[in-house]
Amino acid sequence: MNDGPSLPDLRRPNLLPAGTDLVRRMGDSALAMAWRVLQPGDRSAFVRADQPPLTRLRYRTDDGWSADLFHLPPVAGASGEPVILAHGLGGTHRDFALEAGRGLAVTLRAAGFSVYLFEHRGDPCAVPPPDAAPFSVDDLATRDLPAAIDRVVEHSGFPRVCWVGHGLGAQLYCLARAQGAEDRIAAASLIACPVRFESPASTLRAAGLVAALLPRGWVIPTRRMQQFFTPFVAAGGDVASPGTDGSRARGRLRHAAGDLHGGVVRQVARWVSEGALTDASGRLDVLHALRPALAQVVLPSEDPACPPGASEPLVERLQAECVRLPAGWGHLDPLLAEAAPEMVFAPVVSFLHRARGLTHHLA
Repeated sequence: MNDGPSLPDLRRPNLLPAGTDLVRRMGDSALAMAWRVLQPGDRSAFVRADQPPLTRLRYRTDDGWSADLFHLPPVAGASGEPVILAHGLGGTHRDFALEAGRGLAVTLRAAGFSVYLFEHRGDPCAVPPPDAAPFSVDDLATRDLPAAIDRVVEHSGFPRVCWVGHGLGAQLYCLARAQGAEDRIAAASLIACPVRFESPASTLRAAGLVAALLPRGWVIPTRRMQQFFTPFVAAGGDVASPGTDGSRARGRLRHAAGDLHGGVVRQVARWVSEGALTDASGRLDVLHALRPALAQVVLPSEDPACPPGASEPLVERLQAECVRLPAGWGHLDPLLAEAAPEMVFAPVVSFLHRARGLTHHLA
């Protein structure tokens, strides 16, 4: 049951209305013109948006939701072990596939993996059942994640998968593993995955209010907000990602932004206010419930959403391989920075190469 008023849900239609492509093109042109007015001396491209072609697959959860997996097949002749990429809070699958010639999805494809980009019930094309209730992060971890893996196992023919998560996408792995919801993930690379939170008193108070008062059924149209602010972004530093150039940062806001749901935001706000990654009840401390696993943890050095101390306990708990990024790496930089292929993609591919044989059999 919806326990609060609903903001306009701008993402839900199953079929795009006539004229949507024209409206999108007009919106792109208007944003580009606004950017040129605001940045008259900058001759660089407004956005980078030559995106790779993806095949859409659907999966259905046990409570009636359906959502998307976007597939990028391996190069011809490759063994094609499945890797699922899961985006962070406020993003979409395009965080991994913003440009046709680069990105983690394209890199993994070239390395011989079959790549699946995970979306969940909070994402643009998810379709709820008629009796859908507000949901939490737990629903993404214990309902959507296993259902998506079912679909990938069926499609790929492999009994196990590898997982690469950024931000919330990495936390979903931790929640699922801590609650015993999923044992078919052979290995996981976790990028900017906070499990502990330290914030000023003012932030804690604000987070506590959000956790207590935000209606669980609200949909906050942050996708439109991010797109609206695209012309004001001159460099990656404007979105806490100093290693990402301006056109790529703007492309991310324009093409990979997502909305936020009240139940998800409330749970994340409670993590901040209470200082720990927990389940929806607040009784399960995820870090303490985790067991050692074949995992890799990537630590950005200057990520305001995930400073190094927020993820470091995860390295010890999982007995994980650790990739520490040098000074100047922010939240989106591990996916979009100019140096990301060398500093992040290469270690992730190397780690997954060592794990790929584990996808051929059940644990």
